[in-house]
Amino acid sequence: MFSSCRRKPNRPEDRQRGASVVEFAIILPLLLTMLLGVIDFGLFFSQNIGIQAAAREGARQGITQGDVIASITSAKGNLDSTKLQSKFVVDTTGGAPGKLVVCVRYPQSSASGFFAWMLNGYSETKYVMKMEGTATVTSGAKNWTGGTCAM
Repeated sequence: MFSSCRRKPNRPEDRQRGASVVEFAIILPLLLTMLLGVIDFGLFFSQNIGIQAAAREGARQGITQGDVIASITSAKGNLDSTKLQSKFVVDTTGGAPGKLVVCVRYPQSSASGFFAWMLNGYSETKYVMKMEGTATVTSGAKNWTGGTCAM
């Protein structure tokens, strides 16, 4: 007479129809965490390489009496120059002509916001080179808001 609309699963494939959805729901948070981690830490390493290159270029210009701050700003790469902090000091405690110490700081942040708790604070780098002659300018800074820049 009346038959039920539901059929009984006869094949094993029919009994596990929703298993892939459940597995995907379990794995999705892990995959998203990994993806956002790759994005955020990739940006972090890119910014870190940028401040290292800027400090190195500033020190190279400074030991030959070039403009340290201008060369740091021009070698900053994709960093925002309003957030970039730079400072340089000529250290003559070991005798003349001395050593040029260049410090560069940049605030770190999370692009996705997921790792904001881990990527807060500043990335800093210091580069030291021996002066080639007596320095005409012994110190300078741009946007520097903290910390010391010395040997």
